[in-house]
Amino acid sequence: MQEQRAETYARCTAELEGVHTGPGAEAIFDQALTNGLAAVVSAEWGEAAATEKNGRRVRSAAALLDVVEEKAQEDPEEPGVFVIPDPAPLPAPNESLRSVWPWEGADSLALDTRIHVTVLRSGIKSTQPVRHGSGRGCLQREHIEALLALDHHKALGSLTDEHADRAWEGTKADDRAARARAFALLLRLGDEEASNRAERASELHPSYHPKHNPDGLDLQDCPVCGYTTFSPDHGDEHGMGIGVGQCLVCHYERTADVAAEEAEKLIYQLRWAED
Repeated sequence: MQEQRAETYARCTAELEGVHTGPGAEAIFDQALTNGLAAVVSAEWGEAAATEKNGRRVRSAAALLDVVEEKAQEDPEEPGVFVIPDPAPLPAPNESLRSVWPWEGADSLALDTRIHVTVLRSGIKSTQPVRHGSGRGCLQREHIEALLALDHHKALGSLTDEHADRAWEGTKADDRAARARAFALLLRLGDEEASNRAERASELHPSYHPKHNPDGLDLQDCPVCGYTTFSPDHGDEHGMGIGVGQCLVCHYERTADVAAEEAEKLIYQLRWAED
């Protein structure tokens, strides 16, 4: 259940982080806040604190904030902000690292969870009119920042993975589009012209040379047209020889991110074969 809450919090919060004024933003905010708070409250004070008395239903976001106010300590210097201490703050660095220590004057690096209860209550209030058909929503950036701050808690910490997943999904979508464009060009070229281009490819590609081009890679097979005409500018970041560049026949272009992913798959396959 906690993992599901963290995933829902991360998906919804990442959506709002980009655009918090779009259609349905108020409902997404409620989902993110309720799941995030439920995960935090349950982890800190038990599942019973996160649910209604009958134990069958998770408390509303507003009720979960009541629990936070009751059980957490309010920051005396910032009223309305309740602090859940970092259970394992990093110790002070030795002298060799002191110059790069991020918090001047601090003896330890504590990543406390700061729950901006007052701001979050304002966010809840701003969602009510549009969610109940009696007006417009008016989520503000400060509401989203307060939502993001929950991710410091050990029960969440899920936004980094969500951003990585979204970035990779975008990369895959771009690569599918690049393959589609290359295939369409291949159809327009026809077999004869494609073959002619393939024959000239070696003349256009700066291949490996121990003296003049020691970092160069030879032409590789293109995953779209099948000719050995993929011209890499350089290899993947893992050193597996997956080229980053463009095909000289169909113009399919493989990006560094796609090459890195293919290299990681190859590394996994090799390790699996060894086991």
